[in-house]
Amino acid sequence: MQTFERLERTPATIFNPKAFKPKAFKPLTLATMIAASIVAVPASADAVLDRITALEQELTALKTQLKEKEELQHKKGVELKKGTRFQYGGYIKLDSSWSNYSDAQRANNVGDDFLVPSTIPVGDGTNDGDTVMDTNAKFSRLWFKTTTETSAGTVSSYIETDFNGSNDERLTNQSFNGLRHAFLKWDYSDSSSLLFGQTWSTFFNVGALPEAIDFVGPTSGTVFVRQSQVRWTHKLGNGSSVMLAAENPSVGVWDGGGGFANNDTDDSATPDLVARYNGKAGNLSYSLAALGREITYDDQANDQDDDDYGFGVSLSGKYMFDNGDDIKFMFNHGNLGRYVALQAFRDATVEADGKLDLVDVTGGYVAYRHHWNDQWRSTLSYAYSSADNPNSLATSDSVTKEVSNANLNLIYSPTKKLSFGAEYIYAEREVESGLDGDLKRVQFMGKWAF
Repeated sequence: MQTFERLERTPATIFNPKAFKPKAFKPLTLATMIAASIVAVPASADAVLDRITALEQELTALKTQLKEKEELQHKKGVELKKGTRFQYGGYIKLDSSWSNYSDAQRANNVGDDFLVPSTIPVGDGTNDGDTVMDTNAKFSRLWFKTTTETSAGTVSSYIETDFNGSNDERLTNQSFNGLRHAFLKWDYSDSSSLLFGQTWSTFFNVGALPEAIDFVGPTSGTVFVRQSQVRWTHKLGNGSSVMLAAENPSVGVWDGGGGFANNDTDDSATPDLVARYNGKAGNLSYSLAALGREITYDDQANDQDDDDYGFGVSLSGKYMFDNGDDIKFMFNHGNLGRYVALQAFRDATVEADGKLDLVDVTGGYVAYRHHWNDQWRSTLSYAYSSADNPNSLATSDSVTKEVSNANLNLIYSPTKKLSFGAEYIYAEREVESGLDGDLKRVQFMGKWAF
């Protein structure tokens, strides 16, 4: 009886996750234990099945525990030196696209790599169009992150680069790498942190950007800016938080004739200031951001200068359906200039009297993503923005009045981080004179994230 009781306790003890050490486990050990346990149990089929079932449950629990430990180890990274953990990642992506411009040859080949609304040529329909094929891997990227626990709190660093620079396609296709992100973040308490460096503008809610094969996606209606800044974040609980930031200023203005003003427009003496609230209500997560910025110019050649203060607001978010589908949206308004549509619009116009006339921009996007099954998904989006340009620009063929684009894609992921997809893009641009043009593009991609 004593022998039986010891055997009765042995499997449970051995398979207790707290007592079991994975590196000492061998398949033969499990087989031996099962055999010994079965032999010791009275010859009852039900008892034998119960014992095997219990052992299987213990083994499943152990595997789950080991998997969770591995995932946690991956998230925390590898400790390269005492107190500091290191992580790296990125992806390799190949893009291939066929682009048809309705009116004349495209104005700038940067628009062949991804949608840049301001480069869509316009005309009266009498010019021949232009079709261009382009393939590149320049949007592949690599990032590194460190995390260090200190007596003052957690300090982390992040740096990311891609290769979205100019390249010579004739021979080597060598592209220049560029700095995307470089910042440090200090979590000085459980609820508050400070960020110093270059990253996405606080005015831009990156979580509301829909999945696209194009580099941006809903380009015509989205805020899309990375810049150096100092940012304070404070968590309020229940998934909400507030952010305050001072960010690098930059200004672009038109002269009264519709050309880019020949003056020093990067003359701001104050940073762009951003306040943002992030909230959550059920399946809806959203952000409301406000922007204040000094808009200046200094034409030293003609002894003219002026400054004004512009404002902008942005509401964006994501609604998750119970089946995994989602809707993402953004609405923007104000003196936004470079912040919207990859600077399709300027901040102001220098009028004949030397005074600035600020430009109001209004627009946004909506996108719906549907999961066909665990491996296939599609996103349909529409984006639009328009500028209330001053009357002095009413007949200009170079000043953009409005831009829009619609995207529809189909993406297949045979495993979590491997994706292949195709996307159709239709984009339009209209200038103040009334001329317009459109772009039709079919784009394919293959991507592996690591």
